[in-house]
Amino acid sequence: MKHLAFSLSFTLAVTLAAFPVKAQNTSAPPKAVQPPQVVIKGFYEWYIRSIARNIDPFKKGRATLRTYVTLRLIREVEKTELEADYFLQSQDWDDAWEKTISISSPKVRGTTATAIVTFNAEEYPRVLVSLRQESGIWKIDRVSEARS
Repeated sequence: MKHLAFSLSFTLAVTLAAFPVKAQNTSAPPKAVQPPQVVIKGFYEWYIRSIARNIDPFKKGRATLRTYVTLRLIREVEKTELEADYFLQSQDWDDAWEKTISISSPKVRGTTATAIVTFNAEEYPRVLVSLRQESGIWKIDRVSEARS
């Protein structure tokens, strides 16, 4: 009887080993790549809201900043003394701009994209935002004053 039980157990083990079970994928599906204009809008809404609440995006908001902006640009802005806000290209700002952001259709060329962003009806400030893909994710890599 012991021999029969051992034989059945052994046969069962060999049979199960012959049919590997596919491991279930428990990781979350990859985040869909957001288009450049969605990244720009999300960034500026968050950025202006942070400033309005006296939250320094480069200190308390750094983790969020990194989701929108390349590390190269963060480092460049941190080491440069500016007379105006780099991302707004203005010395002034208005917390109402969070709700009046206007973005042109982005021009995409491979892994780079550019768009013009304005913040109110007078189209001031008017900035040219350049993005590039990092690991397939669009991130802001440069902001400059947009010429009319």
